[in-house]
Amino acid sequence: MVNAALIGGEQSGKTTLAAKLGKKGTESDIVLYNFVKGDNILAVIDPVGYPKSPKPLVNAANMSDVIVFCIDAKGLDARAGECIIMLDLLKPKHGIITITKSDTSNPYAIDELKNKIKLMTKGTVLESWEVLPTSTKSFENIDKLKDIIFDLDNKLKEENKALNDKPARVAIDHHFNVTGVGTVILGYVKQGTIHMKEKIKVWPIQQEAEIRSIQMNDVDVKEAPTGSRVGLALKNVQSKDLDRGHILSVKEEVGDQLALNCVTAKFKGEFKPGDKVHVYAGLQSTPGNIVKITENGKEIESTKSSGKYVVHLKTDKEVAYTTGDLFLLSRLEDPKQRFLASGTV
Repeated sequence: MVNAALIGGEQSGKTTLAAKLGKKGTESDIVLYNFVKGDNILAVIDPVGYPKSPKPLVNAANMSDVIVFCIDAKGLDARAGECIIMLDLLKPKHGIITITKSDTSNPYAIDELKNKIKLMTKGTVLESWEVLPTSTKSFENIDKLKDIIFDLDNKLKEENKALNDKPARVAIDHHFNVTGVGTVILGYVKQGTIHMKEKIKVWPIQQEAEIRSIQMNDVDVKEAPTGSRVGLALKNVQSKDLDRGHILSVKEEVGDQLALNCVTAKFKGEFKPGDKVHVYAGLQSTPGNIVKITENGKEIESTKSSGKYVVHLKTDKEVAYTTGDLFLLSRLEDPKQRFLASGTV
């Protein structure tokens, strides 16, 4: 199974492309599409709430195995630049760039745009990503895009196989009540293997729960390994107590005071103690305050772009995490580039 996030601004063509890649499913500020071809399953994630809010964009990226970065054939805009900054901070393992609406352009202009994209992404995680023109009208390269994503499936299976024996962690992205069933969550198995009747906890609220049943693509299963998108019926917990980003696992760290080893953004990565920021931890998000910043063990007054620092934070609410989880810091009031830094505990 492959989870692919379509990243781009309002005019990027990502939503039209998503509709051509699968059948629409769950809708909120993130819309899910599903496509099944033989043994291959594709879950497409479209953050429709972006660019109004950066939260759906971050969530979609953190829910995915592969990023499809969509750029309008007319060219790059400010939101494309913001997406590049965010992706370079998150450093996804797999990605492809698609020039959408290729039918509205010509081969010469497409080649010129490819060169601009290569210049814009030089020195970032996107630098080596393939650039593929697509059109939802002429259907140029739509099947090829699916094939490229599915070709990653074997690589992902090997990567996930190494995580299957680790303690299970499931990130919740949707939750609701179903008559006759009770609380149901939709989520993504980040690591480990979950089993029916397994007792587990919801973090950070530390609520005991039991997995009553597991579904994958509307089919009942007894277990689900790393990389699976799942629907879980839970016992002993109510939907009203859950939130997007809550984690199902046996053990997590929980806290509202963090010290992150951070790398700042290549552009507008400047902030200082006392600044209000927004903190993303997987699918969790909360406002927070910068308490202290150190560089090489010494306190400093502010960061610079493309720097390395230890950033001490106080978040408004507790977050659940484990060592190695990547946090993202943003400044919501900036109209153009809202991402500041990423870091681990």
